[in-house]
Amino acid sequence: MLDRICPAAGRHAYCLLPLLCIFAGMMPAHAQLVITSPVSNQVMQRNASGAASVSVTAYAHYPYARISAALIPIEGNANTAQEQLLETDQLTQGFLHIAFTARTGWYRLKLTGTASNGITDSATVARVGVGEVFLIAGNSNAMGLPGLGAKDASSNVISFNAINKTLNNENITVAPDGPMTVPSFEPLKSSHNIFPNGETSWYWGELGDLLFRRWKTPVLFFNTAWAAANSENYRDAASGKDAYNLYVGKYWPNRQPYSNIVNTMRYMTSLTGVRAVLWAHGENDAQLGFNEAQYFDGIRTLIQNSRKDSGYDIPWYIARNSASNQLKDPYLPVLNAQNRLIALPAFNAFQGPYLDTIQIPRPASAHFENVPGGIQGLTLAAAAWNRSLADTAIARTIPLQPAHALHTGVTPARVYPGAAFDLPFAITGNAPVTMQMAAELLDAQGQFVAQISTGNTSPLKIRMPAEVPDGQYRIRLTGLNPTLPGSALPGNVLPGSVSQPVYVERSARTIEYVNTIGLRNAGGNIHVAWAVAQAPGLASMTVQRTTDGLHYRDLETLPALSAGSSGVFSFADTESGSGTIFYRIKMVYENGAAAYSTIVTAFRDGAPAPWTVFPNPVTQQQFYIIPTSETDITCRLFDAAGREHPVQISSREAIGLVSVRPRYPLPAGKYILQITWDGQTSSRNVVFN
Repeated sequence: MLDRICPAAGRHAYCLLPLLCIFAGMMPAHAQLVITSPVSNQVMQRNASGAASVSVTAYAHYPYARISAALIPIEGNANTAQEQLLETDQLTQGFLHIAFTARTGWYRLKLTGTASNGITDSATVARVGVGEVFLIAGNSNAMGLPGLGAKDASSNVISFNAINKTLNNENITVAPDGPMTVPSFEPLKSSHNIFPNGETSWYWGELGDLLFRRWKTPVLFFNTAWAAANSENYRDAASGKDAYNLYVGKYWPNRQPYSNIVNTMRYMTSLTGVRAVLWAHGENDAQLGFNEAQYFDGIRTLIQNSRKDSGYDIPWYIARNSASNQLKDPYLPVLNAQNRLIALPAFNAFQGPYLDTIQIPRPASAHFENVPGGIQGLTLAAAAWNRSLADTAIARTIPLQPAHALHTGVTPARVYPGAAFDLPFAITGNAPVTMQMAAELLDAQGQFVAQISTGNTSPLKIRMPAEVPDGQYRIRLTGLNPTLPGSALPGNVLPGSVSQPVYVERSARTIEYVNTIGLRNAGGNIHVAWAVAQAPGLASMTVQRTTDGLHYRDLETLPALSAGSSGVFSFADTESGSGTIFYRIKMVYENGAAAYSTIVTAFRDGAPAPWTVFPNPVTQQQFYIIPTSETDITCRLFDAAGREHPVQISSREAIGLVSVRPRYPLPAGKYILQITWDGQTSSRNVVFN
C-alpha cells in the first residue's frame, strides 16, 4: 500500500514503506481513483420536489475488481445515503461515470475501488450540494463594491471566487465574449468575488444565509451585474451592438454587459441548473430621465434575447428599483416599466422586492451600505429579497435543471502540436440522439484556447492546433444545440466534464497513449499499473525494466485493447531486485512502429536526497535529478577548466524526476552541474565515465 508522500521528492513521489520509495504519477498519494466532476462545493439546482441529479465523472488508474460510488449525507442532512456499483466495462476501461438522484442538502461523494489482490483505494469530493442557484444581473448596486460593509456568509452560501473583467487605461471595463473558464467553488466571504462580475459578497451573502435558514438548502450565486449599465446599453448589446458608456464616453467592447449574462447561462448555470435571474436595476435610467417605453423595451429585449441566444428559458425576478442618492424619490416611469414586465402574460417574470424605500437618502457611496453604527442598508436589501422569494412565489417558479451530463473519456498523456487522436465520451440522462458535440481546449488555468473538434458520435476526432505552445492542457466537451424538455428554444451550450491533463510538447514525435503509469508495493512485489487511452492500431503492450537506464528487459506482454476502448492494466514484478529500478511500457503497433511510456522509478534501497545527481558516476551520457517542487529548473554543466557544455533537460521523461543529458557526448572526467530553481542555485559534482 502507498503509505505517505515521500518527503525527499515532493508532490510527485509516493513512499512505499519500509522498503521502497517509488515515484508515481501526477496525482497525490492514493490517486489511483480520480474524480473530476462534480467539484467540491458545487451546488446543483433542485426541482419542485427538492431533488437533483448529481452526475459523476471519474477515472481509475488501477484494474479494480469492484468500484462503488457512495453519496453520503453530511452536516445535518437527514436523507438516506446511496451507493451504486459501477459497471464492469467501466472498470476495464478506466473511464467511470454514474449519476445519483439526491434531495436537498449537503453530501460527501466517495468512490472506493477494491482489487482482486485486496488493494483498496478511495477518492472523495468533500461537499456536494443540492439546493438553490441564482444568477444576479443589474447595475453596480447589484454588482457590489468593496469597503461598504459586506459580510461573510456561512459555509452554506457558495460562489465561484473569480472575475473575468479588467479596467483598461481608458477607464472602460473589458470582459471577453467567449467560452468561459472552468469553475471552482467555495464558501462566500465578504471580500470574495462572485463570478463573473460581483466584487464582494454584497448583500447576496446575507440573502443566501436567510434562504438557508428558511429552506435548509445550500445556495450558489453567480453575478453578472455591470456598473453604469442602463436599459439602452442592455438593449444595444443584446441586439448585437457594442453599448456606449455615457459616463466615460467610450464603448464597452465584446457586446458587454450582455455577453457575460448569456455566457454565464451557457457555461455556468447550464452546468448547475438555476432557479431564476435576480434583476436589480433602474437607478441609472431614472437619473438619465428615461421614459417608461425606453426602459420597458430595453429590458424586454434583454430578457427575450438572453433566452433566445442561450437557449434557456430562465425565470426572472424583477426588483422595483429607481431611487438613488441623486434622485431620492421613486421615479414612476421606471417603476411602471418594471411592473409591466412582471405583468406580461407568459413572460416567466416575477415580482422582486421594492427597494426604493431602503436607505434613502443613500450614503455618499451612492450605494447600499452597512454603515458602522448606522443604517444597515445591505442587510435591509437582503431581507427585502428574502421576502420576495417567499415559498408561494418559489412554488410558481420552474427552475432549469440539466437534462443530461457529458463525460469526457481517457486522453493521451502527451501529444504534439497538430497531433490527431480519438477521444471517447459518454452521455447520461435525457439527451437528444442527434446532439452535436464540440471539444474545447483549455489551458492549465482552465481558460478557453480553441475548439478542436465537432461531431455527434463517440469517439470524437481531436486535432490539436498546429501553433499551440508547449504546456499542460485539458479538454472540455460541450453539447451544442440540445433540445430542452418542455421548451421550444434550442439550447446553445451544455458544458460537460473536463478531462485529465494532456501535455503538449513540440519536440515529441509520437503520441504517448499511456495516460498514467505508477508503482506500488503489495506483498513485497512491485505492481506496475497503467491506464491507456484509445490507441488505434495498437497490437501489444510490454512491461519493461532496467537497472542501468539503458538495457531494458521484457517482463510481460499483454494483448492490445479492444477496438475503440481505453483500458487499465497492471503487472506484479516478483523479481525486481535492489537498487534503482526503471519501468516503462513499450507500445507496439500493427505497422511495426514502437513507442514508449514515461518512465517510472523505484528505489529499493531508499530514495536519494533532493537534488542528488544519479547515477553518479554517469555511464550512459544521461543522469537524473530529484526536484523538490514543480517550478522551472535550469541546469548548466561546466568542465574542470570552466568551459560550459550545453545540456538538454526534461521533466517529462521520468515521473517525478528531471533528466539531464549533454547535447554532445562528453569525455570521461569531472564536471560541475549548476542547478537553479525558485531563485536558488546549487552546484553538484558529476563524474562521467
